[in-house]
Amino acid sequence: MLFRQSNLALEKDDTNRFLPWLIAFMVLLAALSVAGLLMLNQISNAFEHGIKDTMTIQIPAGENSRVDENHVNKALAALKQADGVLSSKRIASTEISELLKPWLGETAGTEGLPLPQIIDVEVDRSSDLSAEKLTDLLAPIIPGTTVDDHSVWLTSLVDTLRSTELIASAVVLLITLATIGTVIFTTRTGMGIHRRTIEVLHFVGAQDEFIARQFALRAFIVGLQGGFVGILLAAPILYLFDFVLKNLEEGLLPKASLDVSIWLSVGAIIPIIALIAMATARSTVLKSLRKMV
Repeated sequence: MLFRQSNLALEKDDTNRFLPWLIAFMVLLAALSVAGLLMLNQISNAFEHGIKDTMTIQIPAGENSRVDENHVNKALAALKQADGVLSSKRIASTEISELLKPWLGETAGTEGLPLPQIIDVEVDRSSDLSAEKLTDLLAPIIPGTTVDDHSVWLTSLVDTLRSTELIASAVVLLITLATIGTVIFTTRTGMGIHRRTIEVLHFVGAQDEFIARQFALRAFIVGLQGGFVGILLAAPILYLFDFVLKNLEEGLLPKASLDVSIWLSVGAIIPIIALIAMATARSTVLKSLRKMV
């Protein structure tokens, strides 16, 4: 039986009293780090795949709506003839108003504001089309037209997010190493406490694998206990984080949330940490027994 009482009465050790709480703290940190890592990856992909192949054209507001309409039609006609332009789409004034809400507020209207006309352009990055070439094409037709190439600032932003992902991965690795070190220390201490019992078991013919299994199973149980507690502590923090993300003003960040895959990844920490603890305890005991004999 997996959870039967240990022949060494390891469950009564004072050394195991605080180990579940130490593991729980490690799991708490690991859960927050893993969730943060996956969320950053989600946001990075949204930025990278959402607008990496687009440019935005801004046409200054004209004297009236008829002039604006004429300018937009001229720009769309020119874009259809441009090499490297896959598609172009005018952004409706209602969409522009929605984009401005995070900065102007929900109650502030855009009526009467000289808003520019905006056209989103999907480009073929394998072509030699650039923001400068589009500006040279449109400026003579519609003076004051500007072109924003999202890839210029997006590359720097994505690189920053990717670097943060590496830091989060390093944190997870450090937490894993700290957990292994804690289990090694606790296992060696337990072996010292039960040294006489281990010698007696050896005397009556117990194999090293049998003794190592006692410590490994106990470490597995403690790992499960600490893992469950750690996830229970992390859950309300992650729920709060998810709530804040879902209620951010649209336009500040791409849509992101703690979806099922992230929760499953966080939950997988429990068996993983238990298996790491079990394998570490077994390895530690076997190495120590070889030195004792």
